[in-house]
Amino acid sequence: SYTIVASVPFGTDPNAALEILRGIAQAQNQVNSSGGIKGVPLRVGIANDDDNPEIAQQIASNLVSNSEVLGVVGPNTSDSTLAAGTIYTSGQLVAISPTSTSVKISNFSRYVFRTVPSDFMAARTLANYMVRTLQKKNAVVFFNSQSNYSQSLKSEFVSSVSLEGGQVASEFDLSKADFSAAKSVEQATKQGAEVLMLAANTETLDKALQVVQINQKRLTLLGGDDVYTAKTLEIGREQAVGMVVAVPWHIDGDLKSDFPQKSRQLWGGDVSWRSALSYDATVALIAALERNPTRDGVQQALLSSDFSVTGASGTIRFLGSGDRNAPVQLVKIVLGSRSRTGYDFEPVR
Repeated sequence: SYTIVASVPFGTDPNAALEILRGIAQAQNQVNSSGGIKGVPLRVGIANDDDNPEIAQQIASNLVSNSEVLGVVGPNTSDSTLAAGTIYTSGQLVAISPTSTSVKISNFSRYVFRTVPSDFMAARTLANYMVRTLQKKNAVVFFNSQSNYSQSLKSEFVSSVSLEGGQVASEFDLSKADFSAAKSVEQATKQGAEVLMLAANTETLDKALQVVQINQKRLTLLGGDDVYTAKTLEIGREQAVGMVVAVPWHIDGDLKSDFPQKSRQLWGGDVSWRSALSYDATVALIAALERNPTRDGVQQALLSSDFSVTGASGTIRFLGSGDRNAPVQLVKIVLGSRSRTGYDFEPVR
């Protein structure tokens, strides 16, 4: 068999870990049930990195020294990907993150790739929607200064809004011990803000959802992809209706793709963007292994100008920066029954 390994946060974020593993398993199942990679089956190892950069580095060291491992899917967070990426680079082992969006990952390494669009794309899409579609010019941002992803999305949003002719009046750090959702919303209102942008990460989602509750649908809500979770629907409920979130993919976003139907048959329900982009990362590794099943071969295949494979979210090609040039999908929270919470995310048409 050819071996790849998933680096996922089972201990700290089991839902995200399961979402990622569903995508990997679907691609593995597909290739193995159709005869493998030129007759050789794909084997998948699983490592729990707890979304902890230090543990992600230890795992990277172990995988680099295990010559059987030909590629890695993960890590999940930008912080862990940047930390472990230095070790994957020195060990010349390719890692493809399906979920790390920080702009710092662009051009970071010739061995670190991602199937998810960077925060630059998400921020630009949200800013454009805010100023052009909603005709709103004044926003405040909630973010976590301790998270690379959250910092990156916040900074990109601030600059994108100003390029569109709007402004960000205030930035509120969710990680501060004295953070108060009530005081922040009050201050935002006094400053004439029309939009609350939630660039929260998983650790600060609860505080961001306090902001949603206190806002009582007065100011328009926007959010980054970490807000796209069942928890937002369960806790936000009626107060979250109308919130628009930028995600890399939605199951109803591309009506031509056969991936949604196949994933529903396999898992008995809808899969998230994390599953779709993990599937894409695995499909990319499979296509590279078909060309040359060595570590060097995989890296050269992914960087080659004629590399192209079809994934859940369209064509997969990598730029020299390790990025994939892919669009972002805006989704809105509406009343619905599919998630079994009474609320759903639906594509903004």
